[in-house]
Amino acid sequence: MSTLLKKAKEKHFEYLRKNNAVTDAKNGELSLGAMKSLDAILHVYQDTKETKITLELATLRKKLGLEKNNDYVDRIKTYLMELKLPFELRDFHEYKTGKEVSFALTSFLNDVKAYKDTQHMLEINISENFIDYMIEKSGYTEIDLTLSKKFKTKYGYKIYEMYLRYYGLPNRAGHDVGAINKTMTELNEKFGTKHKYVSKMLEGITRGTKEIEDLTGEQIFCYYEKSIKKFVFSWAKVLKKAEPLCKIPTARVDELVEWIILHINYKIENLLKYKRKIKNLILSNDFDELEEKYRGMLMYKYGYSLDEINGLKLKDGKYKNFSKNEIQKGLF
Repeated sequence: MSTLLKKAKEKHFEYLRKNNAVTDAKNGELSLGAMKSLDAILHVYQDTKETKITLELATLRKKLGLEKNNDYVDRIKTYLMELKLPFELRDFHEYKTGKEVSFALTSFLNDVKAYKDTQHMLEINISENFIDYMIEKSGYTEIDLTLSKKFKTKYGYKIYEMYLRYYGLPNRAGHDVGAINKTMTELNEKFGTKHKYVSKMLEGITRGTKEIEDLTGEQIFCYYEKSIKKFVFSWAKVLKKAEPLCKIPTARVDELVEWIILHINYKIENLLKYKRKIKNLILSNDFDELEEKYRGMLMYKYGYSLDEINGLKLKDGKYKNFSKNEIQKGLF
């Protein structure tokens, strides 16, 4: 993906590339609002690379999904106060020293100010010590903030973050299944709970997985395996196999989905559900103007001529894949 196209996508949607050291942090005692605030501020830092951020209260209110809350100022102050408290980051590679870190006790914010003459503006100072752990220095989890702000339970928020974190990692369950095991202690730390009984933890997890399915359509399953004394989370993975019905190369389906969404000029309420719907329609050849959209991508993104595009079309009506990597510049 070209730099211009990448910037256009990031402007259209609010994607956060969150360092896995932060994703895996022992910060379950933070409220859901504080967790969302941390992500929102990380997203601003991702764009500006400035540790001193000036942010409108109205902007932060929108990023946190507090448009319907009249007490949003007090809520935001409470969330930001939480982010001044220390929490623990574990098991990561330190960028500055090149060393492997067992744990680090750190806080996210130094201070937050609102001056009397501009009370609608916040001056947020991020801790210098936190910078090394913030954005995609090594492994990271990509999070759609337009979706994550809709979560109402910490269980749903944290389980979905864990799902994104481990979705594609190899495991013993098989290539078509994603799985991750967590102990009671690990989950209590993740959710900020103090459960002692499996049944109580499963109640919360069930609320979270139901919320995830309602918001995204994704199904995540969980059960307790007594033999290893761990909770097992699992989900189905979409395999990149050849689709006999699909007209376009399977390797280009996700790219075409992004291309289609990038050129939509109306608001999408649930991006993940919408992308999943489009992908399924493309794979089954049921998407309206599928061939027109694909040919448009070949022409305007990659600069293929009409004759070259026709040359990619096979006798059975399908398109063969191509190797042209140069993306047209100046389109966005």
